[in-house]
Amino acid sequence: MTRHLLAIERLRQQGKFLGYLVSSTAPINVEDQLEVTVEKSPDDLILEIAEYLKKQEGRAEILVLIHGYNSDKSGAEWWYNSACEYIAQNFDQQVSDGFVVIGFRWPSEKVLQISGGGIGANLKNVQQFLSDSLKSFQALPKPLAIAGKAGLVIAVLSTLLYILTTILKIISSIVLSVVSSIFFNVALIILTFILTVFVLRISGYFRDTYRAATYGVSDLVEFIRQLDNQLVERSPSENRQQNEEFWEKPENNDRRIRLHFIGHSMGAYVVTNTVRILSDVFDRSSIGKLDVENRKKLPSSNIGNVFRLGRLVLVAPDIPAEAVITGRGNPLRSSLRRFDEAYLFSNEGDMVLKLASTAANSFSFPASTRDGGYRLGNVVVRSQSSGIINLDEQGQFISLPGKAFLERLSIRDGLPLSIRQQDIGLEDDRFIAELFTYFDCTDYQENGKGIVSKALGKPFLSFWDYFRLSTSNIDGHGGYLFHGDADLTRRLIYGLSCIGFENLLKTIDSTESDKIKLLQAFSDKCKTKGIQVLLASERYQVDVLGNRRGRDRTGY
Repeated sequence: MTRHLLAIERLRQQGKFLGYLVSSTAPINVEDQLEVTVEKSPDDLILEIAEYLKKQEGRAEILVLIHGYNSDKSGAEWWYNSACEYIAQNFDQQVSDGFVVIGFRWPSEKVLQISGGGIGANLKNVQQFLSDSLKSFQALPKPLAIAGKAGLVIAVLSTLLYILTTILKIISSIVLSVVSSIFFNVALIILTFILTVFVLRISGYFRDTYRAATYGVSDLVEFIRQLDNQLVERSPSENRQQNEEFWEKPENNDRRIRLHFIGHSMGAYVVTNTVRILSDVFDRSSIGKLDVENRKKLPSSNIGNVFRLGRLVLVAPDIPAEAVITGRGNPLRSSLRRFDEAYLFSNEGDMVLKLASTAANSFSFPASTRDGGYRLGNVVVRSQSSGIINLDEQGQFISLPGKAFLERLSIRDGLPLSIRQQDIGLEDDRFIAELFTYFDCTDYQENGKGIVSKALGKPFLSFWDYFRLSTSNIDGHGGYLFHGDADLTRRLIYGLSCIGFENLLKTIDSTESDKIKLLQAFSDKCKTKGIQVLLASERYQVDVLGNRRGRDRTGY
């Protein structure tokens, strides 16, 4: 049997575009056998995709969707098919003729599967979870396992001593009480430590982080490389070198295939690191000086031989907030500024990122404070109003250069991004954060109810608000896409990634040609739903005013 790095199959045909599910065949555990059967060789399907894109030369675009942590194959496949269905229903006429959707599945581990199959089916899932948890305990390092057993023995001994104190009273009860108390506290310390390690182990978070970095990124890179290779082979000449030179010519930039990405949760990590690897480090325009504050590096949006980075949409990204802070500790700055358009969907009530992810990453992320460890999915827009906050009532754009832009973004109460940028020690007039357009969905409502939080309308949430959210059934992490009533955020996420900001504005009113009025209508729509938007200056200059020279990355 032939073994492959990838398994590729067709998604359900929804509209005029094609959809494929590309799955990494890496196992969940390194000891697991590779048991992936495919009806058709992935090489044949890559060839099929390449042939289709070649026929649509000049109009070809690829949208790559990447799921997050704790996602099994069926869940990821359901999302990708649902996305294709939504795009077909809402944007089938607007997407290019050569549009292709790629749903990329990396080997994430589903911790506890709860299905709609009834109590019996879910009991079996719980039993399987408990069985796997026991195996996880056995997989702990031997010294920890021994310490755990020792803690249990000490706990039993302390209990027996307490019984002797209260019933037998053989010797002084005070002495036995002290001894049993010491034993009990020692046992408690040991067991608390072991339990913490055990919980981190069975959560699968760090295991998924490893899989995303080791298998997800490398396998997605390999898929794009293979596709790039097939497209070069099908270029005008039969000579490989001449074909590569053909794509390098500036006049052929419009022929390049646009790559767009939607990264949800840990999928944002896969996206950003994939782009880092695909970027040509020997591109002359990206070589500057070793000065940390050097702004002469101007990396191109072109990657590989035939691709060009287009639109990036990050939804509740489980990556450090440092990703939009211009500093030495930001490894993503060079790759993020290669995209033509970039968007971030976040909310303050995302408890998965606010508590779970931030706490888990405090063990591994090199930050000395809690502020330095916050995740990008919790960066929010703070303003007294909703809609586009840097747009006045007449629809005129309010310029917020440099620090003024950063002051509208906060990591928490009392900590705007401008202060974090100042802490980094790199001061300049332009910052990487200004290239993103931000959608703060903390107060987002549909049908009178909050979608990703309780939509309390507060400047910042309190500890009590966080507690109520953590005990509610609101999905603050995936509600943007998966809540049944999340009509506006789904339209924004898929519309921005498929057709871009300019064309999305046109869908608001097909009879209106004034883009400033369309922008105002867009702002009003977001305002009625409680979404705060901080619009990137580049989007206004390029997509509203039509100033194509507005895409100037010098200094970022």
